[in-house]
Amino acid sequence: MKSLSIGHFTNADLGTGLTVFLFDQPARAAYCIPGSSPATRELHILEPDSNVEHIDALMLTGGSAYGLGAANGVMQWLQEKGQGKKMPHGGVVPIVAAAAIYDMAFKAAVAPTIDEAYQACKQAKPNNPLRGRHGVGTGATIGKLVQKTTRMSGGLGMAEIKLNNGLEVIAYAAVNAVGDIRDASNHIIAGAKLPNGSFADCRDYLLAGNSNKTSHEENTTLVALFTNAAFSQIELKRIAKMATAGMAQAISPVFTRYDGDIVFCISLGDFKAEELVVGTIAVEVVRKAILNAVSESVEIQL
Repeated sequence: MKSLSIGHFTNADLGTGLTVFLFDQPARAAYCIPGSSPATRELHILEPDSNVEHIDALMLTGGSAYGLGAANGVMQWLQEKGQGKKMPHGGVVPIVAAAAIYDMAFKAAVAPTIDEAYQACKQAKPNNPLRGRHGVGTGATIGKLVQKTTRMSGGLGMAEIKLNNGLEVIAYAAVNAVGDIRDASNHIIAGAKLPNGSFADCRDYLLAGNSNKTSHEENTTLVALFTNAAFSQIELKRIAKMATAGMAQAISPVFTRYDGDIVFCISLGDFKAEELVVGTIAVEVVRKAILNAVSESVEIQL
């Protein structure tokens, strides 16, 4: 998508990172939060009753709530470019929405910094090919529900659908779920592993009545959904709500009390398209982005 640039900061040694999404022009956006433990910044500006109608960037970060402060680095970079809401003092206030995953139990209890977010902005480019354990996906893990099992690495994934008529829908997913990841055939492709190497199957574990006796406050799947179609915030919110079905098709269990799952939906163009068409495509690209995020998943020893 021409008007979208993506930048990453990755710290593989400490197991954290962030991803920034930058736009050529202020973008209309909305969100849907099906999870119960979100860590976010500047969400109310995405509501229809907000006085601010657009955002200038989106940041997805590790470091839990501590990582949200890195958004100031994105603001600094945008301010230097003169991008942001024009203010009476003659300057601008960049509007940066952000959300975080909890990755602080992976290697080190650290969070990305303001300077590291700034560097990610400087390095941002269209069609950035980095996937997997890069950016916000660096310290992501999955399959954390069943006791005495080994979790696997999560990551950052991408999927897109482009129609012949010019419509584009792209999804990026930072997958850090408490549950397993299932493909279109309902087979587990990544998740909790038993000592014998087979999947423990978080869903069957719960269906058998096994209780969750330990805390699992280490999760969240974040989705950034972009389209070149023009929609209002209310329409974008409905599309984001539809897109959560793609999460439910790929993650099991999903939207738990331990997950802060969020879908951001952002319009980056003026293409004319039906809301139902884009929402249906959104479900599929979100599902595929989640699968892409774990396509090279490996077992993690903590």
